[in-house]
Formats: sequence, structure tokens, C-alpha cells
Amino acid sequence: MKTFRHSLLVLFILSAISLQDLHAQDRHPLPADTRSWSTEVISDGIYWETYHGDDLFGSTQSINVIRVDMNAAGVVPEFVWSDSILIKTSEFAETNGAVAAINGSFFDVQRGGSVVFFRVDGEILAQGAVNRRLYSENGGIGIDSNGSAYIVERPDGSWLATDAQTLLSSGPLLILDGETRSFNNDPFNQNRHPRTAVGITENDHLLLVTVDGRSGEAHGMSIPELAELMASLGAHSALNLDGGGSTTMWLQDYGVVSFPSDNGQFDHSGERGVANALLLIPVN
Repeated sequence: MKTFRHSLLVLFILSAISLQDLHAQDRHPLPADTRSWSTEVISDGIYWETYHGDDLFGSTQSINVIRVDMNAAGVVPEFVWSDSILIKTSEFAETNGAVAAINGSFFDVQRGGSVVFFRVDGEILAQGAVNRRLYSENGGIGIDSNGSAYIVERPDGSWLATDAQTLLSSGPLLILDGETRSFNNDPFNQNRHPRTAVGITENDHLLLVTVDGRSGEAHGMSIPELAELMASLGAHSALNLDGGGSTTMWLQDYGVVSFPSDNGQFDHSGERGVANALLLIPVN
């Protein structure tokens, strides 16, 4: 097993002046009052953006975004996993010295282990299940030998056809090469739930995103709404990960910053054990 609000408007304006220029090249106007968003610099090249308000999609939303300039941040993405027991995203992160973490892809809640295609360093850890909805693993996030993350579409026939040596599949694929995909009209896609997603911008910024839900303080998003959010954040490609009670974001020195829903409360304590997670690990 391998192994963020300031509320004062003045402070927001001062920080936004510089950060707006920094992000302008890879973000689109968000469909919400920008005064509802806050940004904190976590370290060089790593920014924590948060939103909690009711002017997004006509609903109440709670969103966390970790924006990583992969050319400046001094971190690499890394998958961690357990094949047999479920481990909280925060525990995965703390054990492996991560700077930040989000939960990963779909897993067996009873027995543990991934139920979608998962390969690390050329070794296939899970082949996926033929009886799962195809769109739940029609995309994947890979990590190349240089530690760069990328998003790809499932090859025709099977993930076994991919030459990616480290890749975790998930879905639905939200955006690929600037093109938002179409989505099935079913409850998983069209109902609002907590969501976790990953995105890549054209200038190599990695986006780790959680959307809280199942609460009066956070309604969650449908898959089409999530795709629109990711595009507004500047994602050129984006992928939905496991959501619902699994949705968790953790930051070093802050702990769990999202509001995991597994305990039915709008607090930071409702974290669910998962089988895999995506971490940001410092480069030594």
C-alpha cells in the first residue's frame, strides 16, 4: 500500500488583484458572485479556493478547489490504495506526508478494493467489472513518469488496451480537450449529490475539486452542473470521481476542509473510509 476564507472584503480585494492575473489565463467567469469566492495561498504554486453561497445554479453550494501549478508547486500527484480495508482519505494523506488529498474512484464498500480499472507502475490492481455502468469508468486520470497528471478516454473495447502505466479509471468523463461531453438521463447523473472531480487546464494546472451535498447548507450538483463548474474553473479536461458519502478534501495543517456527508451532518467529521485516494506529495 503506497503510499481552506477570509471574510473581510478588503482582504479579498487585495488578494484578488494579484491572484486574478495569475489565474486569468486558465479560468472562465464563474456562474456566481465572485465576492462569494475566497482564495488562500497554501504554498508556492498551490491555491485553495472556496465558495459557500446560494447564487450558483439556483441552489446552495459549498465548494473547495485546490489549484496546483504543476510547474511551480514542488509536488507530484500520487495514488494510494488499500485492497482489503477501507481507510479515510485523511488517514491516507497523513500517513504518506501529503500536502493535500481528495478521495479517489469507486470501490467495493463491503469488501474494499477498487471496482474500476486501476493500474500502478504497470501492475494491474483491478480490471474493473463488466456489469458496472460503462460511464462510471469511461475516463481515467493517469500520472506519467515525470509526475504529470493527464485525463484520457477509455479506449474502445477495454482499458487493457491503454499503454498508461499508472491510471485510475472513473466517470463520467466530464470534459475532454475542451469539449463537454453528453450525459445519460438517469438519477446518478441528473440528481444532485456530493461530487469529487479532477481537472487539467491548458497551462498545466491541476484542479482537485469537491462539492458538498445532502444538506440544507450544501445541495450538491448534478453531473451536467459539475461539468459546467469545471469548465468555469478553467478545466480543459475533467473527470468525475467517486462522490456521495466518499467526497472528501484534506489539506495539511487544516485537516478535512470539505463537509463529508456520511454522518448526515454539515461538519467536517462525516468522513467515510475509501479504497483509494489522490494525494499531492512534496518532491524531495
